[in-house]
Amino acid sequence: MTTLRSIKSKIIVFAILATLIPSLGLGLLLFQQNETMISDSVTRELRTLAKHASRELDLWVNEHFYAARALSTANIIVNALSVTSRSEVSDHEENDQALAHYLRSVHERLDTMLELTVLDAEGDMVASSVIEPSVMNFSFDWSQDNVLTQGFVASPPRWSTQHETALLNIAVPILSLDNFVLGALVIALDLHTIQTALKDAKKNPLSEVLLINPDGRVMLASHVEAVNVLSLDTEILERLQKQTGQTLVFDGVMQQQVIGLAYLSEMLPITIVAERNRKDVYAAWIKQRNLFIVQVGILLLIIAIVAIRLAHSIVVPLQRLVDATQQIVKGDLEVRLTVLQKDELGRLTQMFNHMADKLRQNQSEIEVANQTMMQKNQLLEKLSITDGLTGLYNRSKLSLILNDQLERFKRNKRPFVMLMMDVDYFKHLNDSLGHVAGDEILVAVAKALNNSIRSVDFAARYGGDEFLVVLTETTVEQALSTAERIRSQVAKIHCNAIGETVKVALSIGIIECESSDTTQTILLSRVDSALYEAKRAGRDQVYCIKPRSIKKLH
Repeated sequence: MTTLRSIKSKIIVFAILATLIPSLGLGLLLFQQNETMISDSVTRELRTLAKHASRELDLWVNEHFYAARALSTANIIVNALSVTSRSEVSDHEENDQALAHYLRSVHERLDTMLELTVLDAEGDMVASSVIEPSVMNFSFDWSQDNVLTQGFVASPPRWSTQHETALLNIAVPILSLDNFVLGALVIALDLHTIQTALKDAKKNPLSEVLLINPDGRVMLASHVEAVNVLSLDTEILERLQKQTGQTLVFDGVMQQQVIGLAYLSEMLPITIVAERNRKDVYAAWIKQRNLFIVQVGILLLIIAIVAIRLAHSIVVPLQRLVDATQQIVKGDLEVRLTVLQKDELGRLTQMFNHMADKLRQNQSEIEVANQTMMQKNQLLEKLSITDGLTGLYNRSKLSLILNDQLERFKRNKRPFVMLMMDVDYFKHLNDSLGHVAGDEILVAVAKALNNSIRSVDFAARYGGDEFLVVLTETTVEQALSTAERIRSQVAKIHCNAIGETVKVALSIGIIECESSDTTQTILLSRVDSALYEAKRAGRDQVYCIKPRSIKKLH
């Protein structure tokens, strides 16, 4: 699904559809029109052919009808039938023999008539030109009213094994002088004699004309000799007869699909079928269709190749831009693309490189600004928790430290010790030596505090010349040692402001956290009391309030 949504796939699909839809649409329209034209042309051709065959057949029948009609008026035939009806049996035989001899003599001169047979009024044979005539049970019904208008009676054509051809029997009435029906003259015609006249071989070389009797048997075909074994399915024949003059597609007598139509002869019980092999009709159309399909296939292949190359020239640079953008998103701003094209994608690549350069420049500026801000933040944080003069923690930070130590003491019962101290007679030193020297003394005391405690301990300036130290997880004995070390380090301080060494003394009060110390106010009050006791005892000394006892150290 992702592949189908890519730009490359969309370009290829669009190119193929843009070629395929118009080509197929136009091709289908043209082939449909061509098929309609072929169908109309074949229909006109078959109709013309069928009408021509029907006309030729009618002319051929009329020609023989007039010949038979003239022959039926011969005196020998009329007299023979007239005498036969009135004579004795011996005279009857003589007349029949004479009539048969006459018919044979006429037959020899008329090669298109295979048989000449005379029937009496009851349909019985009187005489024939052949020994075994094909006329069997020939029925005719001429009344006195229609004998002059009906003309002749034709029996359905059939195949004669005797003559090895298809025969058509036509009966014309034999009339007396007073137009009374004496009998009938039946002529057996060879349908094969009209074969060459059924169609024009030059104009319709691929078409076929069939003469079919009511049983569906093929009596004559325009270019097939042996037709005695051929027949058309009766259902197909009925369809053709119902839709006279309309083309249908059906299986022909040669068991191949044909296009054909039928006409019913008005004079004979014969169906005239004109047909043409459907494969031959559409051979050129099928060839053009296959050629069109091949051409469309080749065109699609060319379009697909061009579309793939075009999509490649667009998608590959875009993919390079996408990959480079992903690297930038991941934080790699050192990406730089090579400009390979001079089109819009090339300009887009140039703009991408300019953007990457700008991002790198902005990142450098941001990093410098962040570094400066971090330093300022660190300074602000340090200033917010430290004393500006001594660098020790201020009272605000001290409050947080004491709260944290109290919470720890509540959780694990590990004690901590607090030392509160101030510089003895600092006001006198500050007034006599000057504020600069006084500040220098305070800084020196702060430095001594930092040097005397561990990294886990805390030292803060409580206010003025007062300092406070928190020793974590420490006993009073360890705190006393630390206090003495502090006093010894600040005993003599060299003041650069006055250029001489100044003796400095500290009063220190010490307490250890107890269970009753629930707030820092209580802690500060107790350690302040210890400091007070150290001052009251004469200053320059350490006073420790141990749990349940008080100890004074000089």
